[in-house]
Amino acid sequence: MSELAGPLPPEARGRALAAPASDRGRLEELDALRGLAALGVVIFHYTSFYQWQHGHLQPLGFGFPAGNYGVHLFFLISGFVIFMTLDRARSAADFVVSRFSRLFPAYWTALLLTTLVVHAIGMPQQRPGLATLLANTTMLQEILGFEDVDGSYWTLQVELFFYAQMLFWFSLRQLHRIPWVIAGWLVLTLGYALALREGWHFSYTTRVLLNLLYIPYFALGILFYRLHVARGRRAVNIGLILASLVTVGVAYEPVYLVVALFCTAVFALFLVGGLRWLRHRVFLFFGGISYSLYLLHQAIGFAVIHRLERMGVHSLAAVTLALGLAVALATALNRCVERPAMRAIRQRWQARRSNREI
Repeated sequence: MSELAGPLPPEARGRALAAPASDRGRLEELDALRGLAALGVVIFHYTSFYQWQHGHLQPLGFGFPAGNYGVHLFFLISGFVIFMTLDRARSAADFVVSRFSRLFPAYWTALLLTTLVVHAIGMPQQRPGLATLLANTTMLQEILGFEDVDGSYWTLQVELFFYAQMLFWFSLRQLHRIPWVIAGWLVLTLGYALALREGWHFSYTTRVLLNLLYIPYFALGILFYRLHVARGRRAVNIGLILASLVTVGVAYEPVYLVVALFCTAVFALFLVGGLRWLRHRVFLFFGGISYSLYLLHQAIGFAVIHRLERMGVHSLAAVTLALGLAVALATALNRCVERPAMRAIRQRWQARRSNREI
């Protein structure tokens, strides 16, 4: 399809939403992959990161520093899924409602629960003041100048600004020009890296709003979606994937190129059907609770580990119990808040939209 072709017509969008079972299965693979990435982040935080920040009272004998990079895999998945969502969306309002229902009810509940737990059993430095708590309700606490109630929340602002960028291009009906947008992102990322190395001033607001520290990963996700649905010239998409990898290699520390190459290999396997084994119900379970698990695990887990270790529980047992509690809480949040709220908000929006169209 030509790079200048417009967005999907309404009838094509309807067919896309009624995706075949094989396509739904592939999207389940991405959901399961998100679950594995979330587990990796949790294990990293409970082992390596807790050790760096607070120190386990007994040696664990292992760590998982590689789990720190699970967030970069999240960003690729978001690039793929968000572009797919907008590619099939009827309106900007549909997208906003979809993202709000997906993110905020579970987040606000997790934020409240985390605050209650850390005030009850957490370390003194974990306990947020009222202003910090209120700022965190926006997901934009960093740019507002406040700390995260849970250290993992920093990625949520990154995701929101990516959504805003994509919504901007969608509203201008420019998604079909996304290769040019991606090329611009990469040029700006290289400019930021050069400014940083040379000690030149570069706008903090521009860097944050445009996600220049992470945008090549989102770009990779978008490009793999375009390959997945055969959108645009294949050579253009592959060329921009290579350009994104080169940008990561030039602009960031070497470890981030290794991460980008690993994520690229994973998505290449996904495209050729090499991740079907992720459709197992265990992986799909963790994929289903991945967002709730991510929201709840760090601050609560650290408070639990700290309290248990000082009660005489061995560090390995404390980590295991904290992990089990995080999974249990995430399952409850997913089943009692995340899914019901998302379903209720979307149904109400669809009913309201249908009434307007009558």
